[in-house]
Amino acid sequence: MKYHGLKESGAFASVAFPLILFAVAGILRVYFFAGFILCDDIQEFSVAREIFQGNFNAEDQLHLRFGVWVFNWIAFQLLGVSEFSFFLPTVLMSASFSVIGYFVLVSKKTPRHYAFLAGLAIASAPFEILTGTLRANDLILSWLLAIGFALLIRFEKRPVLQGISVSFFLWFGFHVKLWVVYLVPVLALYFLLQIVQKNWKGFCSFAAFSALLHGITMIVMREITGFFMPFLHAHAATYPVPAHDLPILFLMYPKYLFQGEEFGNTLFGSIPFLLIFGLGIKFYFSTLKSNTKRRLDRLDYCLLCYYGTFFLFINFFPNSFVFDQYYSAPRIFRYLSPLSFPMTLHLVKLVLDIFHCRKVQWRLASFMPALILMGISAVNLLQAHHSTAPGRTYHQTVKKVSQEIADAAPPRLLVEVWLSFFMENFYLKEANSRIEVFPILNTSHVSEYENWLSLNQSKQPKGTMLLTGLGSCVHYNVTYKGFQLTQFQNPLHASWKMFKEFNVLDYLPYPEPARLWVLSEKIESK
Repeated sequence: MKYHGLKESGAFASVAFPLILFAVAGILRVYFFAGFILCDDIQEFSVAREIFQGNFNAEDQLHLRFGVWVFNWIAFQLLGVSEFSFFLPTVLMSASFSVIGYFVLVSKKTPRHYAFLAGLAIASAPFEILTGTLRANDLILSWLLAIGFALLIRFEKRPVLQGISVSFFLWFGFHVKLWVVYLVPVLALYFLLQIVQKNWKGFCSFAAFSALLHGITMIVMREITGFFMPFLHAHAATYPVPAHDLPILFLMYPKYLFQGEEFGNTLFGSIPFLLIFGLGIKFYFSTLKSNTKRRLDRLDYCLLCYYGTFFLFINFFPNSFVFDQYYSAPRIFRYLSPLSFPMTLHLVKLVLDIFHCRKVQWRLASFMPALILMGISAVNLLQAHHSTAPGRTYHQTVKKVSQEIADAAPPRLLVEVWLSFFMENFYLKEANSRIEVFPILNTSHVSEYENWLSLNQSKQPKGTMLLTGLGSCVHYNVTYKGFQLTQFQNPLHASWKMFKEFNVLDYLPYPEPARLWVLSEKIESK
């Protein structure tokens, strides 16, 4: 018996489903929100604020990469400079991936009800939630590439519009990160296949509009910087990798994909494993002459080339585009952001294809893909809770600590230098006139902080507060910074009295609770 409920073309299915997906994805990202937990956050926020204030620096590569800060500039114009407005653009981008995936599937004649369930699985993907709860410019690149891919698929029968739209989003992505060029070879192959089929319009419109956009940008950049392509003259931090270290380097991203990050927390969860399993089933069906409905199709190959090409280039191609020896940027998890959306989209498509979901029916078999997609979403949420745990623990602790400090209003606060920036600019901003967040410069390792405190604690006024157990940023393996008492060689001076104890940062290699200490009496200098 065929399903005769809400029509596929009805207003509910066409409008409400995308809105529900966007709302659910947004709620998840707010619920798991982590905030300032990346070491880049100071630089990223400072650049956005400087641009907003009109202080453009033509020698700073982040200032030149306008795709990194333009969305924050818009948010600051509308809402002012705040933690909320800083994270809002990337939270919204992350929440929209489920909607983008929904429309890609619908454009390929997938029933909207199945596409909706597939969108929920995309919305709950652990890596998408993780990057959507913080501020990573790689997510901006991922979002632009995802829209470009969706338009590539949507406008295949309108090649001129396809070429123009794809060229625009690739151009935009290029000015977020140069790594967008990793997709140029596979895109060239795509247009070559079109040309073989006597379809020149897509390639010609893509090439012409790309030349126009990049040509204008290069002229403007030459006027501003003296270089047509300043990104080729001012790279982000890269370093030469000794040949004997290359095997370890090349295994790092696969470990992020299939295993997780340095804390043991998962990143991509079960998605890579399920994707390989689903591809295996599809490859099997593709070998059977009698089963054409479940073979690998055009969208399968496009998605495989999308994330497969990007992964191969980002893992093996020298990041600085210099070939006198192998160069790589320090490999961190957020660089893999452009892989998450196409991999998750491909997984949910495989589920629908294997069960041949081309129409909605009230039959037992029709419930299987729905149950599988809901099961994937449920597992995703559990793994998202795991992947975001360190960031959430840190963020919640910082908020509690900040409130206690604001209420106590000490004359001075001693805190790790990276965190001091956010204490001063956000968490204690309203109480900043009453509290001096003392800058502890030229310090990094725990031993340097212990030495600094030993030499300078006699200079601190009575009532000074000291924050321990809450080190630097969460990720990037920097767990050895700040005032961490478990790594101190000696106990604190007796004049430091514990004011309050907070959560244990259990993700650290030497777990300890965050603690606030008050200087009960001035320490005499030695």
